[in-house]
Amino acid sequence: MPATEKKAATKAATPHYETGPIVVGSDGSAGGDDAVALAHDLAGTSSRRLVAEKVPGVVAPSLGLVGLAEREDAGTLVVGSPHRGPVGRALLGSVAHHVLHHSPCEVVVAPRGYAGRERRPRIAKVGVAFDGTAESRTALHRAEALCRDTGASLHLIVAEDPVVAGIEGGEELNPPADAPAVLKAALVSVAPSIQADGECLSPDWHNAHKSVAEAIAEACERDVDVLVAGTRKPLDRLLMGSITGHLIDVAPCAVLVVPHEEGA
Repeated sequence: MPATEKKAATKAATPHYETGPIVVGSDGSAGGDDAVALAHDLAGTSSRRLVAEKVPGVVAPSLGLVGLAEREDAGTLVVGSPHRGPVGRALLGSVAHHVLHHSPCEVVVAPRGYAGRERRPRIAKVGVAFDGTAESRTALHRAEALCRDTGASLHLIVAEDPVVAGIEGGEELNPPADAPAVLKAALVSVAPSIQADGECLSPDWHNAHKSVAEAIAEACERDVDVLVAGTRKPLDRLLMGSITGHLIDVAPCAVLVVPHEEGA
């Protein structure tokens, strides 16, 4: 293979989050400050370039953020949390959700108040929402890469929602998967160099008037610094993207959303 072709093939095989810059845009708001703080923390664990710019707080700031990511050929776009009051969430929260749907790269959402928190000197634990689907396997691969960058341990969180799983597969509703078996298989697949453990959420979580996103978020309250989650196929997002979308509303930690891989 000619050297130029080999170089191009190597670049194509390298995940873009390992090469593209970490990009953050701020409009000077509290959420923007949270995003900038998280971006600096992520950049501190990586050799990638950090691009931080002011994004005007116009009617559609999400367009500015997406445009910034496209212009810089970003590997990661960091944004502020949509956490606001009930009315504000519908208006301001739409920025993070719009970015989530239109970003050309992965998106990391900073939790509310991140900039003012007393934080650990490094990312120590990475969580991943896992259910055995193609999307969650992609999220697991990304979580492993983040663990290698930061030296963090990995914590898998398995919460089976039979209704979502049945619709998600585009098939007739099937009985719930064996969550312990799903967790065991996932842990076996993790690279031996990464310290990994996991948990299956109690099967009665749905009887406590919680959504699956709220149950996963609660599991992150102890010591997870970054939660990694996958996304659904673009055409399915209106129906099935609500779990990841809800996670960025309720998770107490940063949420890294991995884009759907074509063909997955």
